[in-house]
Amino acid sequence: MPTLTLTTAFEAIAGALLIGLLIGAQREAAGGEEHPGLRDFLLVTLAGGICGLIQNSWLDAAALLGIAAMFAVLHFENRARRTGITTELAAIAAFLLALFAASPRFNGPEFHWGRPVAIGVTILVVAFLEARARLHALLQQTISEQEFNATLWFVAVVMVIYPLLPEGSYGPFHFFSPKQVWEFVILISSISYVGYFLEKFLGEERGLFYTSILGGLASTTAATLEFGRRSKQNPDQTLGLWRAFVVANTVQFPRTALIVAAASPAILRATALPLAAMFVCGVALEQVLKRLPHQQVTEVSIQPGNPFRIVPALRFGLLFTAVVLVSKAATAKLGAGAFIGTGLVGGLVDVATVIAPAADLVGSGRLGLDTAAIAVLLALGSNAVLKIFVASLAGTRGFVLRVTGSFVLWALAGGAAWWVAKIFIKI
Repeated sequence: MPTLTLTTAFEAIAGALLIGLLIGAQREAAGGEEHPGLRDFLLVTLAGGICGLIQNSWLDAAALLGIAAMFAVLHFENRARRTGITTELAAIAAFLLALFAASPRFNGPEFHWGRPVAIGVTILVVAFLEARARLHALLQQTISEQEFNATLWFVAVVMVIYPLLPEGSYGPFHFFSPKQVWEFVILISSISYVGYFLEKFLGEERGLFYTSILGGLASTTAATLEFGRRSKQNPDQTLGLWRAFVVANTVQFPRTALIVAAASPAILRATALPLAAMFVCGVALEQVLKRLPHQQVTEVSIQPGNPFRIVPALRFGLLFTAVVLVSKAATAKLGAGAFIGTGLVGGLVDVATVIAPAADLVGSGRLGLDTAAIAVLLALGSNAVLKIFVASLAGTRGFVLRVTGSFVLWALAGGAAWWVAKIFIKI
């Protein structure tokens, strides 16, 4: 047990009183005379600090029960003027935080992080208490029931399902790794989830450029489909819709780089220059189109109806697993060159489905780094073929020709960058 000195006792009590000062000041400003205020919270945290120094579990429990009972009686006496128990809960939290901040067990040589953590949590508590009105407006007026339920599903996918999945790989060729599959489900879902809410809060106010970027984060294929449909409805807006398509699909290159970085830094180094070149090409093309005279496109929304749905996430996981199985089986039976063919097929589903097996095979030494990088880039090419097909179904002939030309430019830029990297930089 750490030695208790006058200095450590003073620091412990000071930390406890700081917690009472922060929470008490907020409650004093937020409530009326019927609410406990600054002095009450200072006394509560002083009691918590003293209990922390004494380190007697029975005293801690008795003090907590006494404070809870006292605040319960106060609430009962003022029940006609009180609508919630936020202050009472804040008082209990303040006592426990003060106890934690003052306890020598968590502030000694071995564990010295108790007081900073307690004060940091206190600041978060005060921030939440202060943001009550904004949080109420956010949950009641801004966030729909569908979006709230989708958020619950998203949290469950990340915080509940993932920790319960077993480690290791299973099945023929060790193709099925539950943790890995779910990591990619989380990664892809996170990008779409963030894109949805950025679109919700920024898209309409910031115009077509931001709408295209955020729609590209959610789904470049969906964005291409929407722009193609609009080109058939309004042929005179084709040039503006082409620019919107370029913006949305330029986003896929840093998006792909992010996914590759999460799976394999080695493959990222091999593909970084082609991805960067295609991104720069997209930015340059957008700037050229921006300066051409064209009719402004307005009221385009490619916001999906739900920020997160479990069925599409599970479907992506199944497709992802199938591509991994085919990739590993083809590589084992036919050699490393067969992986390029499975990469082309996987790109029709999603480029992300090619990245994970490429990372696994490179890590195990069964696939060369160049072959893996080529497969990832060709997956982007097959995904481009899918988007051209989608555009041809929904859009005008002029829009389809422009989409095709854009992908040809991107392919030339990526190919040239790959050649430079191999010949001159020798990556």
